[in-house]
Amino acid sequence: MDNATLTGAGAGLGLAAVKMAAALLLILGLIFLALALLKRFGLAARLQGRGAGALRIEERVALGPRKQLVVVRFLNRLLVLGVTDAGINLIAEHKADHDPTPDFQTALERESGQDSSS
Repeated sequence: MDNATLTGAGAGLGLAAVKMAAALLLILGLIFLALALLKRFGLAARLQGRGAGALRIEERVALGPRKQLVVVRFLNRLLVLGVTDAGINLIAEHKADHDPTPDFQTALERESGQDSSS
């Protein structure tokens, strides 16, 4: 009788351990999924206050291994920078009088509004 009781208790303990391990894996999976989504949609940068800053990379062109040209918008200026392992050099600077290109929805609404008022 004593053996039967220990075997039943051992099986219950093993089942509880399996359930706990499965729950832990599920929670870890959800955490990694949330982190991946935050990275993918840039929410982490917005939460840290970097999303709506005055500095934005407009375009990037690779010229070779570890060498690239980068167009950066800073306030109302466009800066063309050469980026290498040795450093970052300002190649050109242009004053941008217009706002950056809006997203598709904003451009569509603006164009639709101009057509209907004409």
